[in-house]
Amino acid sequence: MPRFSFALLSYWLDRLGRAALFAAACMAMANAAADTFPSQNIVIKVGYPAGGGGDVAARQLSGQLQHILGKPVVIENQGGAGGSVATMTYLRQPADGHYLVVLTGNDAVMNPIVSASAKYRPDELRLLHPLIFSDLVLVTARDDAPGNIDELIARMKAPGAAEYSFGNWGIGSTPHLAAADFRAQAGIQSLDVPYKGISPIVQDLIGKGLDYAFIPLISSVLDMIRSGRLKAVSMATAGRNPLLPDVPAAGESKVLKAFDYKVWPGIFVNAKTPQPVVETLHAAISSVVNGERYQKWSVETGNRPMTPMTLAQADAFYQDELARNQRLAAMMKLSPQ
Repeated sequence: MPRFSFALLSYWLDRLGRAALFAAACMAMANAAADTFPSQNIVIKVGYPAGGGGDVAARQLSGQLQHILGKPVVIENQGGAGGSVATMTYLRQPADGHYLVVLTGNDAVMNPIVSASAKYRPDELRLLHPLIFSDLVLVTARDDAPGNIDELIARMKAPGAAEYSFGNWGIGSTPHLAAADFRAQAGIQSLDVPYKGISPIVQDLIGKGLDYAFIPLISSVLDMIRSGRLKAVSMATAGRNPLLPDVPAAGESKVLKAFDYKVWPGIFVNAKTPQPVVETLHAAISSVVNGERYQKWSVETGNRPMTPMTLAQADAFYQDELARNQRLAAMMKLSPQ
């Protein structure tokens, strides 16, 4: 029988005691940080030029946020590489909650998958709250526009059917992923046509140089649908959009399953930020984006009303988006370029 070693026991008790003290010290520092947070200006880095959806949402947020937190909130725009440049700059800042970043969820997840210059991992970011939800809608200007998405699928699967073109704004963009998912689930073929933004997509749709596109239901697109210049075939979402209640949703399809695509700029924090600080930020941001004033602005600009999210729900939502996009990227054989 091995001899009992008091020296060994003493050694391990000392090690465990030190670990416990270290953990307690870390918790105390985190709580102290939360007690004094914020102690300086809040800087929100926006990964896009001024005037875009994410930038406008951040500016709608900032005024009310600084009133709640009691410190100035400064917006810094840094465009480039679909938000990657701003993200990498942001992650070099202290993870103390005084620095935040606004990106679309798709860019946060997909940039490292499709761009070799995006030197970060999606799990280095933690979603505090989405800022807007802009549903994708499948539109066309064709004279023979189908009445719903299943009718389009049947038409594309018919013997001798022509190959339709679908526009997007780049490899790995939300419309690119939606079209790929659409093809895979329906068992059809189509031609992807990349553009530099929504405007040239719409121009080619109206000019009959492009057949279809999944695009966000922003106010200008909504106006063109209501005026008849574009035909909304289907919302690319689980449910109908209240702004277009007569347009069927992909969730009504007998072919497509779990087909739900939105463009959603979100506000993120460094994943290493202390939990008490994250909770303070989430509470402040959530109170703004789910408030009457912000919601009124959001709906008036064509977005879906915001659904409040707890931190746990925001974490789960981001992880679900990450898992789906990674699955689609693997199916599409996308790799960093």
